[in-house]
Amino acid sequence: MKRASFAARLVALLVAGSPLALSAAARADELVVRGNYYRDRNTRVIQPEAVLSKEAPHGWIVGGHYLLDTITSASLAAGVLRDQPFTELRNEAGFSLAKRLGPAIVGGSYSYSQESDYRAQFATLSAAVELFQKNTLIGGSVSYGHDNVYQRMGPATFIPVGALDHVHVIAQWSQVLAPTVLFNLSYDLGVVGFGSADNGFQANPYRPASVGGMPAREAVPFQRIRNALALSVHWIIPLHNQLVPYLAFRPSYRFYWDDWGLQSHTPELRTYLPIGPVELRFTGRYYSQGHVSFWNEVDGKPAYPSNQGLQCTTCLLGSSQRNLFVTGDPKLGAYDDYYFDVRVLIKFGFIRRLWPWASEGWVELNYGHLFQTRYAQTAFGDADLAGLQFTFPL
Repeated sequence: MKRASFAARLVALLVAGSPLALSAAARADELVVRGNYYRDRNTRVIQPEAVLSKEAPHGWIVGGHYLLDTITSASLAAGVLRDQPFTELRNEAGFSLAKRLGPAIVGGSYSYSQESDYRAQFATLSAAVELFQKNTLIGGSVSYGHDNVYQRMGPATFIPVGALDHVHVIAQWSQVLAPTVLFNLSYDLGVVGFGSADNGFQANPYRPASVGGMPAREAVPFQRIRNALALSVHWIIPLHNQLVPYLAFRPSYRFYWDDWGLQSHTPELRTYLPIGPVELRFTGRYYSQGHVSFWNEVDGKPAYPSNQGLQCTTCLLGSSQRNLFVTGDPKLGAYDDYYFDVRVLIKFGFIRRLWPWASEGWVELNYGHLFQTRYAQTAFGDADLAGLQFTFPL
């Protein structure tokens, strides 16, 4: 459900990966079992997941995954007249298929997720090619998603309120600058919604907005054009020590903007320190965003005291510029947050004599804390995140 997307995105911070969906398929012959945990003042998310990939003869790579979100929060979606703790389950399953063609990999993936009031389908086509003796990687992906949105009217009753179609295009360039330095650059373009409730419903049917001092149903534009530009540098410093062989840094920066008028900046620094079979990773991230053009705030809370909403003056769609919108979504207002985490990775090489197969795997443990400001702090408070992951070769 839309109200859980903020927590789900935060849980995803624990899963590192390339923006190209194909890159997951390129890590063939492994089984990954992970569990993630998120908790803020009002919401708890427990997320077990299993990912399997295997390279078959002739360069074919097949994969599949299953994920379960167990989301507990206070929600009117429970079909009652007041908030009470309510647990919702979201099941997601998907598969991928890729083919190695010389220095290139091409492939696709599909996933389907379902909860009581939301259905989502997502398909991706990807391609990547290595050039100049594998010093350059150029890749891209095109994705299409279709979601159906419902509103709960009781414990077992719900009605359709809209649908959402969205298209995403990602381009990525990775370049080896030196034997110990790798540079990454990516651009992400998303067209979310196409102008009507039948293909662009992006509001939360349960979230009210304060209009003239009275609660009203949230209304946001039916199209959003999203852009993101991200760059990172991976720098390894050899220490020529058997116990601590290297020290690595990954500074990164992401700039986001959309036609709702929202902009955000995300600088981040990750530091990797291996000590024998253990690798420590420390992350520090700062996030800052402005508000959308139709956001209005009174005494630090979203409100529209003039009995009407505001136009989306920055929207590209003509109907969005003319219509009036109201929202109580903290994620559409201006706020900052600070995220810090530590990860411990332990390689299983020390059990080679007892279990040769598993000795090539490893286990990862994560813990992070999120500090939020302004209305995001009022609505959600701070948050704790944790994760446990096992990776085994096949």
